[in-house]
Amino acid sequence: MDGSPTRLFALWLRDLRNTAGLTLEQLARRTGYGRTTVSDAMRGKDHPSRPVTLAVVGACGGDVDRWAVFWAEVRRALDPNAYGPVDITPPPWDPPAPENGTHGVHGEQCPAGCTRTDPHGWYVESVHTQVRLDTPAAEAVERRVIVATCDGLTDIPVAFSVPRRAGDVTAGHGLDVSAVRGGRLELREHPYESYFQQRLVLPAPLRAGIRHEYVLRLRIPPAQPMAPHFVHIPLTRSEHFRLRVRFDPAREPRAVWQLTGVPPAVIYQQSPGTRLLSPDRRGTVAVEFEAMKVGYGYGLCWQYE
Repeated sequence: MDGSPTRLFALWLRDLRNTAGLTLEQLARRTGYGRTTVSDAMRGKDHPSRPVTLAVVGACGGDVDRWAVFWAEVRRALDPNAYGPVDITPPPWDPPAPENGTHGVHGEQCPAGCTRTDPHGWYVESVHTQVRLDTPAAEAVERRVIVATCDGLTDIPVAFSVPRRAGDVTAGHGLDVSAVRGGRLELREHPYESYFQQRLVLPAPLRAGIRHEYVLRLRIPPAQPMAPHFVHIPLTRSEHFRLRVRFDPAREPRAVWQLTGVPPAVIYQQSPGTRLLSPDRRGTVAVEFEAMKVGYGYGLCWQYE
């Protein structure tokens, strides 16, 4: 996802609504607000008002008090006059405690009778991503291993943000995502220009505790410039991320630096906050991260000029 706190907030508000299984019409009736108002609250274009937010959260059965804090954190992050860094802590805030005993191979299980497939029903054990910038069009191959915490997990959401590079005024803006192995992609959605989401349907339902590996290939259209970063922002528990970016040896960046647990807005500051990294003789920079915090960014940024 991109670096906007507003978009981060909207993503989790949409996730809450999806978990509750409410249509926009049902949500409008329960909140007393119009359909357009509740829809706009989840679009990510503008930060919704506090009353609308808490009405939506209450209608969806969410934690109104904690969402009020989350709303205030985002509001402060959007305030140009706010002093100092703003720590935004998105959901989930209180993950369910593991059940006693063991189940599957990892000893973790959701409450009895749980049929949900939102992020609480699985977590990410590892993400290994190889980004190629030495090809005619930028592409990445991503191998993920997930662990089910619900019996009968059949599909999971996959989503990517492809923000425009500064100065890009081309008409189109796209991303091609294909499943190499481990499932098939369905329900392609493009809710706003930079955000692409689908569902990965697994080859067979997973039992709680079972690991599953899948591989995706991401391609930027040939004429579309890529923003100068690649960042993993976990939206559920994510234990390990390894990233390798291979630059074009004929056009290596002037500076490359690592991002570790930064708020999304920091990604776009294009200001090295850590020591600079140098590509190896093959033009590659590699980094690894462990035990990442939900909602924060991990990866690489670079500058060509």
